[in-house]
Amino acid sequence: FIEKEYEADLKNIVDAYKEKGYRDARILSETAQYNPDKNSVAINIDLEEGRKYYIGDIRFIGHTQYTDQYLGAVLGVQKGDVYNGVLLEKRVKDPTNLDGINIDNTYQNAGYLWSQVNLIETATRNDTIDFDIRIVENPVARFNNITVSGNDKTHDYIVLREVRTLPGQKWSKADLVESVRRLGSMGIFDASALNPEVKNPDPVDGTVDIEYQVVE
Repeated sequence: FIEKEYEADLKNIVDAYKEKGYRDARILSETAQYNPDKNSVAINIDLEEGRKYYIGDIRFIGHTQYTDQYLGAVLGVQKGDVYNGVLLEKRVKDPTNLDGINIDNTYQNAGYLWSQVNLIETATRNDTIDFDIRIVENPVARFNNITVSGNDKTHDYIVLREVRTLPGQKWSKADLVESVRRLGSMGIFDASALNPEVKNPDPVDGTVDIEYQVVE
């Protein structure tokens, strides 16, 4: 019995219901009681499933770069689908998946460093939920100074020739992620310690610097 894993599993139970349309599912009470005689833990979970929901109208608001049809294809969720709260949130924005397919990454890979994408639940009609996806695009950013630090033995140019974030090019999270992968595959740096730091973001000039911090 590992308490942290148990707490995570409680959340996973609720998420599993949300993936099946049960938005209001919740755990009413739970106990994990230790039995010293058997050296075991008895777990009792009392939960409420709630009703099953479906996706209603989805509106995109504030966008100029892409059409409704294109953003809808990226979202991959349509009116009439069974409500899947976990999937819906991930297809809008998923900070844990840097190169996943979602609307936020679509903007981030097209130069919109300062874009904001938010999912808003606007109405619930019986078993149907309507949503707005509100987008603030903001100006396009371009890479400015690209530098490297922590390389005591390796020349800067050896590192920089591997990266895909070049001065003057549009900001792209995908290029940043790919650059880290390429540096990690060189075999001369600690891949787990690679840290691309975004520095001096300037919305007025539309520029941003990147410093690749490496450990040899």
